[in-house]
Amino acid sequence: MGKPKDYGPILNGVMWFQVIISSVFVVLRIYTRYYIIRSLGWDDLMMVVNLATFIAFIATTSVGITYGVGKKTEDIIRLGLDNSKAIYWEAIGQGICIMGIAASKASVALFLLRIVLRRWHIALLWSVIISTTIFSTITTALLFLQCKPVSFLWDQTIPGGHCPINFTDVGLSMGAWSATMDFVLAILPWPVVMGLNMKRKEKITIACGLSLGVVAGACSTVRTVELRTLASQANYVYDTSPMLLWSSSEICLTIICACIPVLRPLYVRIAYGSRGDSSGASRGRSYPLNEYTQSHSKKGSIGNKYFRKKGSARSRVYMGPGASALQTAVKMDSDNVSEETILRECHKYSVPDRAGDEEMGTSRPERKNDIRVTTTVEVEENVGEKFVV
Repeated sequence: MGKPKDYGPILNGVMWFQVIISSVFVVLRIYTRYYIIRSLGWDDLMMVVNLATFIAFIATTSVGITYGVGKKTEDIIRLGLDNSKAIYWEAIGQGICIMGIAASKASVALFLLRIVLRRWHIALLWSVIISTTIFSTITTALLFLQCKPVSFLWDQTIPGGHCPINFTDVGLSMGAWSATMDFVLAILPWPVVMGLNMKRKEKITIACGLSLGVVAGACSTVRTVELRTLASQANYVYDTSPMLLWSSSEICLTIICACIPVLRPLYVRIAYGSRGDSSGASRGRSYPLNEYTQSHSKKGSIGNKYFRKKGSARSRVYMGPGASALQTAVKMDSDNVSEETILRECHKYSVPDRAGDEEMGTSRPERKNDIRVTTTVEVEENVGEKFVV
């Protein structure tokens, strides 16, 4: 199938459809975080910024289409349109798009920062945020400073104008870096999730949900290949149209893939009602056992007792050598937790200092005021939703 004579209608139709889809996912994400999980974060704010830049990118591109973006130069002249203004508005859209890509990477990285605990994971995610932001800022600046004077970028009839910077190489470098960061953010959840004390099937399900960004990475790779059209001279606004389309697709897919893991509680609420329980029982948000209560036998003797912890420390259950501790929790409310809460509660706490004395499901004697008592810990593991006692 050959190339269309005019990309304008295709760009307008596809891009604005992507804006609608992206907006729906972001609205559902904010609703889920604010009304169901009640835990808005910086990743949500950055996702809103990402959506705003995406809309601005599409809006400026649409303005450019009215001047000839998507058409060949001969058709622009024949129709009496303005090629210079078409290039001008496309350049503005490209600059906004580059910063939007930085915002999308930051949103995904900030989301993953909610669930990772190891220092090298945290350092890696912050390096992705900082490096992508710096790289995007430099690329955007070079986009408008590549020519002298600046207006020579879109009006090459200016006498004495020239472009000493080869922006095509800069764009290719930025595109390659963006694609690499997409794959890094998609692969990172796997070592995090696979080390948890969960069923293998549940590990793979959650890891796949957190790694949907690989789709955006594939789209970014194709976009990088299309960046070679930036060197086009005769039909610039026509040849770069596929690159614009792939750029919008990359941002759209990043938004969708970043929102899907957060929407799990909303899905549970819709699928199973206000109870939010796929098994039909009343289950809600997991809370740490911050208070202990003890029961005495009817005879008043001190025997086996069931305790709930008093104090600021949190209840932990040792899961075995080399494994992380599991936080004990109780059932309250009817809210559900999202993927990051599941993972956070799985590996939030380190192995207890007296690991040899704490074994899941067994009794451990301890001394308290010269009276020997037995603490019994019972753990019910509900994999995939939350871990509760």
